[in-house]
Amino acid sequence: GQPHFSAHSPGRRAFGSNKSYMHLMPLAPALTQSTPQRTAVIGGGIAGLACARRLQQLGHEAVCFDTGKHAPGGRCSSRTWPGGATVDHAAQYATARSASFSALMKELETEGLVKQWPARVVALEGGAAAVPVEGDAVRYVGADGMGGIAAALARGLDVRQDVWVPPNGGITYESDGMWRLRLPSGAGDDCRFDAVVIAHNGKCAERLTSSVPARDVHSLLRTRFAASLPGGGREGGGVFTLNSVYSLAFEAPAGVMPSDFDAAEVRGGPLRWLANNAAKYAPADGGGEVWTALSTGAFGKAHKVPQEQLAGTEAEAEVTAKLLRAVEAAVGLEPEALKPLRTRLQLWGAALPLCRWDDPYVWDAEHRIGIAGDWCAASAEHAATVEGAFLSGEALANHLAATPAQPAGLSLGADGGRFVPIEGAFGGAPGQPSWVQPAEAGGGRGGGRGGGGRGGG
Repeated sequence: GQPHFSAHSPGRRAFGSNKSYMHLMPLAPALTQSTPQRTAVIGGGIAGLACARRLQQLGHEAVCFDTGKHAPGGRCSSRTWPGGATVDHAAQYATARSASFSALMKELETEGLVKQWPARVVALEGGAAAVPVEGDAVRYVGADGMGGIAAALARGLDVRQDVWVPPNGGITYESDGMWRLRLPSGAGDDCRFDAVVIAHNGKCAERLTSSVPARDVHSLLRTRFAASLPGGGREGGGVFTLNSVYSLAFEAPAGVMPSDFDAAEVRGGPLRWLANNAAKYAPADGGGEVWTALSTGAFGKAHKVPQEQLAGTEAEAEVTAKLLRAVEAAVGLEPEALKPLRTRLQLWGAALPLCRWDDPYVWDAEHRIGIAGDWCAASAEHAATVEGAFLSGEALANHLAATPAQPAGLSLGADGGRFVPIEGAFGGAPGQPSWVQPAEAGGGRGGGRGGGGRGGG
């Protein structure tokens, strides 16, 4: 399974050149009078960037709002370590199985913005000998970190960086059918939009849509946090579920960590993934190797604290120590043999989806609001992947431009869509596909349904 996952005043930012990738994508049909012309994309991860980019290619104005302080990308991000090393602390690589994403990766590879990572991946369990993991998937990484993929997608886009659209009352559907965003000072006064795309998830997305008339959109964004899915599905009990994962980056002196693999799927204990960033990028000055260790969802849940309350606390020291001991056990080192030169701990509180909505995107045609994300996937192979996020955002943009009067992916109830368990490496568990109660049946506030159609790819 693929592991899925960097200050200034808020404001506009257009990233890089305006180079078009129109030759990589099929053209949508001609725009119609009913087509929204100005779209707010809330969330600057891969899904949001792909959606905004495709809309712009099709002649629309798209504004992307991202909470990241330094750059867009969400979980597809990287940071610079002291000494200059590049560290991927969330998404570890991307695979490309679809024609569209494969074409993008090859184009960016030609430009020198991404590269293939011929990683030696093994399975580790309890200090036993490493077992090579077979597979023919081509792994791509940014030329200087996974954040480079997001930066490439953001080129030429209107990205409002470090902008928080308030979860309570941040978007309002007005009487004339337009959407109004309540933006912080400095983020721009042009706050009315024809359409809104929700390209992030978790409790913020749930709260953001809690008072809008698109009640079924809100029903799909209701979020549960857990390390695994319930063993049995309850009829009408489908709920989007996310886990929490700790990411520990640590710099080990040269020669301490094994040299016979680049990355490992760890089985048993609190770790799930371990990778040597020096196998992807230039090592840190001084010769140390910076490794990334990702925890299981169960460990993340057991030790979860608010990220903003983590730095400098006893919880940070405790979690760091536990994960370092787990690394030692996994690679066969003696306890406390690993004495890192420095560490950096981060909790991804809304890390990976444990279930997928079985449509690639959602579109409420009545209210002109949609959803895109790595958890919207008609096929299992794209769920919870960088590629899946890209395909979801791109597909929603194509639908919005071509057939905005047609609802998609919003069929709820017993005869509608399902939340399907993801058999993933980071906490996916066997379960039953579960349908979602429509807002009327669930007693939701407000009126209006987005329509009952189901979207295609």
